[in-house]
Amino acid sequence: MGRIVPEINISSVREIIFQNYRIIYRTKIDYVEIITVLHGSRLLRL
Repeated sequence: MGRIVPEINISSVREIIFQNYRIIYRTKIDYVEIITVLHGSRLLRL
């Protein structure tokens, strides 16, 4: 699994970095929900 998103700090919301992108997702019991995919130069809007 990826790391906890520092801006959100919720253990079920995590991110992985793939090339120039941040993939932010939430883990569920039966599946993974993709929340957003951002280019690395963009800031996460809360």
